[in-house]
Amino acid sequence: MKKKWFPGLVLPDLCFLAAFAFLCSCESDSAARRIEVRPDSAMLRYRESVTLTAYNGYVYDWALENETYGVLSSRRGMMVTYTSISDPTAPQVQVITVTSTFSDNDSGSTSSNPVTHTAQAYITHIPLTSDLVTASSSP
Repeated sequence: MKKKWFPGLVLPDLCFLAAFAFLCSCESDSAARRIEVRPDSAMLRYRESVTLTAYNGYVYDWALENETYGVLSSRRGMMVTYTSISDPTAPQVQVITVTSTFSDNDSGSTSSNPVTHTAQAYITHIPLTSDLVTASSSP
C-alpha cells in the first residue's frame, strides 16, 4: 500500500515547493535584518587607524560626516580603514555612515522596492597630549 503525504502532489512538486519556500524565506530574513558596523565606536589620536567592518547587507557604501577629521581607505566594500588626520585641541567626534541598498520583502508584499539601510560608527578624535585611553583598533 502506497502512502501519500499530499494527495495530487508528486515528489518533484514537493521538492520545488520546499526549495521555493527556503529561497523566499532567506531573502526576506536577510533583508529584514539591519546592517551593523563593528566596532561602532573608537578613540583615535592623530595618524592612528581603525578597521571598520559592515555586516548583514550586500554592497556597502561609506561616507564621512567631516572630511577634515580623517580619511577612508575606500568608499565601497565590507571593510574599510579609517585614519585620523586631525590633532584637535579638544575631542571631536566623526560620524561614519555605512549604507546598503537592497530589496526588502519583510512586509509580505510581492513588491521588491529597494530600501536603504544604514549604520553608523562614532570616532572620537583626541589630542596627542590627552590622557584618555585609546580604544583597540582591532574589530
